[in-house]
Formats: sequence, C-alpha cells, structure tokens
Amino acid sequence: MKSILFFLLIIFCSGLFAESKVEAKIEYTQPKPYEFLTNVPHTLVTAWDMSFNTKPDTLKTWAAVISSSVVLYIYDEKILAEFQRWGRQLHLGNDDNTRPYVRVGSISVFRGPHDAGSALYFLGDGWTHSFIGAGFALTGVISNDNRAMQTGSQIFNGMIASTIPNQILKRSFGRESPIRKTTPRGAWRPFPSFSTYNSSISKYDAMPSGHIMTATMSFIVIDENYPEYRAWFRPLGVAWISVLGFQMVNNSVHWASDYPLGIALGYVFGKAASQYGKKTVATAESSSLNFYPLYFGNNDDRNYGVMGIYDF
Repeated sequence: MKSILFFLLIIFCSGLFAESKVEAKIEYTQPKPYEFLTNVPHTLVTAWDMSFNTKPDTLKTWAAVISSSVVLYIYDEKILAEFQRWGRQLHLGNDDNTRPYVRVGSISVFRGPHDAGSALYFLGDGWTHSFIGAGFALTGVISNDNRAMQTGSQIFNGMIASTIPNQILKRSFGRESPIRKTTPRGAWRPFPSFSTYNSSISKYDAMPSGHIMTATMSFIVIDENYPEYRAWFRPLGVAWISVLGFQMVNNSVHWASDYPLGIALGYVFGKAASQYGKKTVATAESSSLNFYPLYFGNNDDRNYGVMGIYDF
C-alpha cells in the first residue's frame, strides 16, 4: 500500500507541475517595390485611430502634449535667448548655414550641411532619413533580409504619411519662425492661402516641427523592428533628437514649443507605419516537470524518495 500511494503521488505531482511556454515570433514579408506608397492610406487610418480614441493612455498623452506645449510657449523667448547664447559659446553660430548642392534650374533639390551647426540641423532633414531608409532597404536586398527591407519601406511610408497632417497643422496654425518673428514668440496667422504660404514659408510653418517629427518617426520604426538593440539605440535616439531640437532653436528655425506636437506625430506615425509587413506567429514549446521514484536502502528497510526532472 505504501508503494502504491507513493506512485499515485508521483503521477499527481507530474501533472500539477506540467507547464507550456508560448513564445511570440514575428515573421516579416518581403515588401513590394511600391508598398511604402500603397500603404499610406492604411497608415493614416491607423494613426488616426491611435490618436483619437477614449483610452485613458491616449487622453493622458494628449494632456501631456498640450500642457508641455503651453509651458514651453510661456518660456519660448527665454529658451531662444539661452540656446543662442550656448550656440555662440560652442562656436556653432546662430545661423542656418546649409547650402544648396544640387539645383534644377532655380530650384534647390538638395541642401546639405556646410559646418558643424548645419550638420546638427541636417540630423532631422528628410534627405538624412531617406538615406537611412534606403540603407536598410539596400542592406535587406543584398542580404535577403525581409526585416531590413520592411524597415526601409516603413521609414519611407512614415515620412510620406506623416507629412500630410504635418502640413495641414502648419498651415492651420500659421506660426512665425523665430527668424521671422514680428511679435514675441511669433505671430499666429491661421490658414494662409497657398500662394501666401509658399511665398514666405518661414512666416507660417513653425508649428509643429517636421524635422523633429521625421527623426522621431524613423527611430520609432527602427525601435519596433529591432527590439534587441533598445539598450543602446534608445539613448542614441534621445540624444539625436535633443541635439537636433537644440540646434533648430539656436539657428532660429523653431521655437521649443513646436516640439511636443512634432514628437507626438512622429511617435504615432512610427508606430502606425511599423505595423504592416509583418505578422506575429505563436510558437509553443512545452516542458514538464516529471517526478521519478528513488529507492534506497536494502530489501528489509527500503526507503522511498522522489526526484524531479524537467523534460523538454
């Protein structure tokens, strides 16, 4: 009877401690050549759904964006003066020294950096993030890596999709850049005509910052696709955006209060763009803790024991 009870206990314990571990694996599809364009409507809809819902986290985020914008707006002039003082101390100057390197007629197709200050400003330029996206896409093609190809495609998709609401908001606010300010913290001229806006863009396009938005979006896309590198990649992204934000105030392109909404847009569109081209596959790996009998002693004085071993 003693041995029977012992073996029943083993069977019961083996079932009690059996467990199954489920891991999520992400599979990436190979993007089609124009997928970054055809997915723009889907990215816009996804970003809209993420931005305008009644979830507590969404409402808290909007409260943080609005409140931080208001606080920074109050101190915009002081921040501008202090950042420009730092710029002079660091020998960066207070001017935008990017130069046109490629022209088509009278149109500047490519403006690039010429000194340290303009190089910092170029960190948020569309060309910079186009090069980053192209780098991922080309690496993916060469190495037959769908993840890299999708990352490049998603960066281009996010750049195009996010530009639409960014331009709508810029034209809706019509805020002066510091370099063109006619009143402290810049005048607001909402909804200028297309011809008026295009004739003097810096008088109307300060808020929100497109450079900050694009940089944030690119970092979010890469972060979503390469989570194993977050330990060093996230500090790099924060440093990158911080330096860019400083320089754009220093060279009078933006006010500090232009940034919270730009960061929010970049975050939302980075999240939205990074959703396509991949699927989550659940893979189950079962393991169980099994118990086996142990006997020790002689036949006249036999003792029982139990040993647990994981079987995978």
